[in-house]
Amino acid sequence: MTMRYVLAAICAAVLILSTLTVSAPRAAAVQEHDPEIATALNTINLYRSWLGIPPLTTDPGLQKASENHVEYYRLNFGDPSLAGMGLHEETAGRPGFTGASFQDRARSAGYTGSVNENAGVSGSMIWSVDWFIATVGHRLTLLDPRYVDVGMAAINSGNIKFEIIMLGAPAWRTELEPTWIAWPPHESTGVSLSFSGEAPNPFPGASYPVGYPIHLKYFGPGSLELTSATISKNGVNVPSFSEIGAGWLSRQTVLLCSSAPLEAGMTYSVRIEGRANGQSFVKTWSFTTRVNSNERLALGGQTELPPPSYPLPAGLAHAHPSVKQLWNDTDGAVAALAVERSWLWGPDTWLGLQETSLESPGGVRDVYYFDKARMEVNASDGNDDTLITAGLLVRDMIVGRIQIGEHEYQEYHPANVPLAGDEREFNPDSPTYASLQHIASVEQGRAVAQRSGQPISETLSKDGAIASNESLASWARYASYEPTLGHNIADVFDAYLATLPGDWRMSVGLPLSEPYWVHTYVAGDATWVLVQAFERRILTFTPTNRPEWRVEMGNVGRHYYAWRYRDEPPDIP
Repeated sequence: MTMRYVLAAICAAVLILSTLTVSAPRAAAVQEHDPEIATALNTINLYRSWLGIPPLTTDPGLQKASENHVEYYRLNFGDPSLAGMGLHEETAGRPGFTGASFQDRARSAGYTGSVNENAGVSGSMIWSVDWFIATVGHRLTLLDPRYVDVGMAAINSGNIKFEIIMLGAPAWRTELEPTWIAWPPHESTGVSLSFSGEAPNPFPGASYPVGYPIHLKYFGPGSLELTSATISKNGVNVPSFSEIGAGWLSRQTVLLCSSAPLEAGMTYSVRIEGRANGQSFVKTWSFTTRVNSNERLALGGQTELPPPSYPLPAGLAHAHPSVKQLWNDTDGAVAALAVERSWLWGPDTWLGLQETSLESPGGVRDVYYFDKARMEVNASDGNDDTLITAGLLVRDMIVGRIQIGEHEYQEYHPANVPLAGDEREFNPDSPTYASLQHIASVEQGRAVAQRSGQPISETLSKDGAIASNESLASWARYASYEPTLGHNIADVFDAYLATLPGDWRMSVGLPLSEPYWVHTYVAGDATWVLVQAFERRILTFTPTNRPEWRVEMGNVGRHYYAWRYRDEPPDIP
């Protein structure tokens, strides 16, 4: 059985793993848990797993250094020195300067090991990784087993497109296992056809384009000597050239290319002979080129690493398999302390039951309540797929109705439940879901103008009145503008949503309101919290929290259950 996670209405096309259309993009480095960066790192680690070398893991110092360098690039965009090898350099006195070289920048961020770096200007970290792996120097950097630490950051804002991967080795060694690394791997498929150079250029005398570069790296003792290197197709050698590299990482490496691009959908055999540490060697292997540009590099049919599996808490142990999988893919890493961010769903489901759903078999469907939301298990669409949706709970609590079918509702009353902070008993004057009844886009005609870049100072009171408090304006700004319902998204929420795995709109929905500051009590202390209502979630930003917990999902699942059933939600099992 397969799963599909769906959102009822997605009205705009998006690029690779991008978020909502951004009219004035957030000018900041993409963080390590951005879905595209996570996918790119997963791809690199897949390739490393094929070679039997350790995966790269994010190092805080390298992550900070990579983000700093992306910010330097943004601040100095247009400087002619930021091209070619100059992409790796910074100039003292320029805005955002943290170190002249990548080693200096890593030191300033607290990383003390040996450092190397790849830079791209494609606008996509995924595309850049694909390009890196089809080169020589950039590939050797990503696939060197001595590098085990990494930091990755990117920006794609108008004409400003920049990706940086910083790799670190805690200790540098010249001899290590495995002794030999060959690329592309034996019996791999989907191999690209050609190579048109890179900076620095590994083949200064070549007439580009040439064939996809092949390499054989030696990590053993002594020196490497090359006797012969051939590429053949159907038993016939193709014209080629070979050498032992002279670069920092291409030393002790045989480099082999066909003189012209390879043919699509063909199997090629490689034979390299020489001497290593005075001993003769012969290495042979084969690979198959891709049929078209959409075919991914694969080994044994594997094109991506399976997501990690985390231990399930007690409540989820008895949940529907698709619910387990979705929680594992999104919040499992939070529970395992593998990432530091707030919960998307919650630490566990505390109740599973059946609720009315007129289109479902028998008129009911299974639902699972979490602190932050409700997962709904929908009937198969005939393709053996299980559709998991997140309920439109925020919309229903604002309007005052309970959805029981695709177009059917039970009339109820708006939820007089605080949007953020302590329960109403201890927080009687805090704005509630009902406070948004005449403001939120739960009916037509409530769109607002785009305000991208302006500071957020608007406050919301319990009676729904909007005022302004300029003392709060320094904490957040309006960032992207979502045109479907016509609302601005706060920059702090844009940044958080970009870190979530998968398509966050499935679980969050479209914004129903502008972001507003509300005065509320949190654990008995009065404080200002920025809140924004989305169809499925309330997002909150509490400046006094630790940085990784300043943005959180509101307890919508608990709020909705208490409102609908007029009962306190049960505790997590």
